[in-house]
This record gives sequence, structure tokens and C-alpha cells, in this order.
Amino acid sequence: MKNKLKAALGGIKNGTVRFIKARGIYVVALSCVGAVALAAALTLKPEEQQNQPPKSSAEPHQAVHQDVGEHLDSYIRPTPTPGEQPSPTPIADFTPAPSTPKPAEKKKLSPPVRGEVIWGYAVNELIYSRTLDQWTTHTGVDIAAPKGTEVNAVFAGTVTDVFKDDALGVMVEVKGGNDLIAVYGSLKEEPPVKAGTRVNAGDVIGYVGDTAVSECGDKSHLHFELLKNEKYVNPEDHILFIKESK
Repeated sequence: MKNKLKAALGGIKNGTVRFIKARGIYVVALSCVGAVALAAALTLKPEEQQNQPPKSSAEPHQAVHQDVGEHLDSYIRPTPTPGEQPSPTPIADFTPAPSTPKPAEKKKLSPPVRGEVIWGYAVNELIYSRTLDQWTTHTGVDIAAPKGTEVNAVFAGTVTDVFKDDALGVMVEVKGGNDLIAVYGSLKEEPPVKAGTRVNAGDVIGYVGDTAVSECGDKSHLHFELLKNEKYVNPEDHILFIKESK
């Protein structure tokens, strides 16, 4: 029995050896294929993990906002070319131009009496005199005012003369600043001032009378003259008179 068992085991062993010898090349091939497949499986998984993009720690909407912001920055602030400096945008000059000051208007003086001018200034032309019934010059203006009306100094100054003219009656002459001289005529006799009297603008220097013989045909008035640098000038250029109504 023992010998039979040995014989049987020997047969199995010999058969196995013969099977391996006959099929050995296929076994080896299968083993190699298995080893290659296992190695490929182990190798592929790390490579796939490496090729996958890393997960962002930011939330999805934050990633989108960051991406859009980068695009806007690249559009709004283009990167200048190396070596070039971006030219600054010129700023419009809104500085207002200095205004030209208007020349101050010359302030006229108050008249010696309040009344309208009934006969104007005429030195370079002739005007008709109703009293003399002829054409003549007129070195001053005649201002209508009732007899006895106060006559006021048109500016401050010094009375330089009080006299009686054959044509224009009682006269008072006052010299002020700027080489101006004012002459008041056809006054009432004995005016309240005399030569050397200092007067201020508005002071009474006499009263309206009827002593001007050459103008007695006109209604009651004050004859007024104005000189600058000892030359007759138009009083209406310096005094604010009331114009005669037509």
C-alpha cells in the first residue's frame, strides 16, 4: 500500500512537472501581464491626481468675481509698454478770466438852486437873447428860481471876490479845489459873504435877485458860471441840473 501511494505521488509529481514544462511559457506570460496591469493601475492613479486642477479654497462666487475683476483691471488699466510713461490727461482750465473793472462814474455836484435850466451854455455858438433881442454868447447857465431863494455853494472853497457887473448884476466868486471857480450872478444886493470867507458845499452865499440888466427880460433866475484853469466850461458837465421841460 505504501509503495502504491509513493507510486501515485510520483506520478502526480511527474505529471505536474510535465504540465509545467508543457505550459510553462503561458504561466510566465500570464504572470507578466498581471504584474504589468498592477503596476499600471498603481501608476495611473497618482498621475490622474496630478493632472487634476487643485481645489480652490475660495467659494465659487468668489473665484468668479476675482476672475472678472482681473479682466476689468486689464481693460481699464492697460499695462504700458516698457520704457513708455502714460501721458497724463490734460485738465481743462476753468479759471475765470479777470473782469475788467468799469471806470468809476464821475459824480456830479449838487446845483446852487433847485430849478430847471432855462438858458444854456453857449461860448462857441450864438443863442438868441429875448432881453437884448439879438444873438449872443452865454458864458454860463440860467437856473429858474423865485426871488429870495437861497443860493448854495456847489463846493467848498474861499470867496475870492464880491462885485457888481454892469450886465450880470451882483456877483460872488468862489475858488475851490481842482482849479475850479464858481461865479454866482444876478444876486440880491448885499450878499452875506465877502472876499476871504471860507465856505463849505451847501453854505448860503447869497439870494436870487433881479440885478442882471442883460437878462431882466427872462423870468426870475440865477446866473451861474464855472471856470476850470481860468477858462469857461459847461457847468452841466459838472453840476446835476434839472433840464428845461419842452
